[in-house]
Amino acid sequence: MIHLYNKLKLLLKLSLLTCFLSPLNSISDISKAFPDMTDVFTDIRFYNEARELEKYEGYKDKVLLVFFGYTHCPDVCPTTVLDMARVLKGLGDDSKDVLPIFISVDHQRDDYEKVRNYVDFFDKRIVALTSNKENIDKLTRLFKTKYELVEPTKPGFIVEHSSNIYILDKSLQVKKIIPNGIPSDEIAIMLRRYL
Repeated sequence: MIHLYNKLKLLLKLSLLTCFLSPLNSISDISKAFPDMTDVFTDIRFYNEARELEKYEGYKDKVLLVFFGYTHCPDVCPTTVLDMARVLKGLGDDSKDVLPIFISVDHQRDDYEKVRNYVDFFDKRIVALTSNKENIDKLTRLFKTKYELVEPTKPGFIVEHSSNIYILDKSLQVKKIIPNGIPSDEIAIMLRRYL
C-alpha cells in the first residue's frame, strides 16, 4: 500500500512538473481554431466604382475590423456599423492604424455604390466591399461563416448572416471573433493590443 502511494505521489509530481515546464502557448494558444486569412485579399475580387472585379489592396499594415452584413438589414447591421464608427472615434489618433471593413453578402441587391453610400452615413473611413456570389461564397468559407438569402424572389427579402465582428492583425490572422452586443469601448481596448 505504501509502495503504491509513493508511486502515485511521484506520478503526480511528474505531471505537475510537466505542466510547469510546458510552454504557456502550447496550453493556451487557440489561434489555430481561428481561420487563416493570409490569402484572403489575393484570392477574392471585389467590385470597384466601375463595377469591375479587382483585388482590394488597402488593408496593408492595418489591423482589420471586419463585419458581414447587407444594406437592407433592419437592425443588426446599422447598430454594428455604428459601433465600428464609435470604435474609430474612441481610438483617436490610433484609428489611422485600424481599417474597419463592411462586406455586403447581398450579392443580388448590393453593388459598390450602395454599400459605399451606406457606410458613408456612419463614417467615411469604413471600407465598403461587395462582390458576386462566387466571391462572397469563397470569402465566407475562408472566414468559416455562412449567409443565406431568404426567399430572394420576394421583394424586401432578408439575408441571414453572422453578427460577429472579426479582428485581424497586420499579418491577416484572426485574433478575436467578437459577438454582437459588445460595447464599442471594449472593442477599442481589444484592438489596441494589435496596433
